Amino acid sequence: MLKSLPKRKTTWLNYLDKLKDNPGQELKMQLIHFQGFFRINRFANSFFKHCTPFVYLLDYRRSEYIRMSESFAGYPSKAFVNGGIGHMLDIYHPDHLKLFDEDIFPERLRILSAISAADHSNYLFTYNLCLRNDKGKYENFLQRNCFFSDSLGNPLLSMGILTPLNDHRVGTRIVQTVDRISMNGLVEQRVIDRAVFHLNDEDKLFSKREKEILQWMADGFSSKMIAGKLHISEHTVNNHRRSMQDKSNMPNAIALVSFAIRKEII
Repeated sequence: MLKSLPKRKTTWLNYLDKLKDNPGQELKMQLIHFQGFFRINRFANSFFKHCTPFVYLLDYRRSEYIRMSESFAGYPSKAFVNGGIGHMLDIYHPDHLKLFDEDIFPERLRILSAISAADHSNYLFTYNLCLRNDKGKYENFLQRNCFFSDSLGNPLLSMGILTPLNDHRVGTRIVQTVDRISMNGLVEQRVIDRAVFHLNDEDKLFSKREKEILQWMADGFSSKMIAGKLHISEHTVNNHRRSMQDKSNMPNAIALVSFAIRKEII
């Protein structure tokens, strides 16, 4: 029997390797109506009106895609079915894969560890990623998925959808949100968790102007007062604050100032 989720950080690839050696408990569930899960056809239709999403079911225990749409990114479905997770790893942008492996997936395990195992499938994880299509060009995609886990809370199956984001500039950051969905596939509680991950370490650093604004915040000044001190608009001050919150993943101004003091940024 696979042990419960570890306290220390576990990467995605290490987690898959552990499942191969010890596949965990069998899931007591029926997946006959795979497409039916996507009452996400209600769900998909509301989010993906202008393109056909790629639907998949990935078995973490065998690192295999066991059900999926006909094609994705120009590849036939058999490329994923026959190649398993290995094919996805081959086309995953290296920098995006490294970030998902080392930071995003461990964060998902942390979030799931605070949720009842039987309730894992009711939480929807959304994030952007970059994959190479069959023409050799990297494309941006949005992925939404949920997990089915054993009674110990170990995710064993990932069911989700991907859709192109080619009309959007993703840049060097990845945003992950977590929503709670109801039994009929509709979003019940939006954004119970949000985190920003940066592909480049330097993008996490606060600029000179941001540090200046932080110092005024720590001294108890409002955005309007800071704007007056620095001769900039209040809107600009708020944009800098939101940027710092994204870089630090702090939910509000008080937490941001506390973070800056702990990290000796100010």
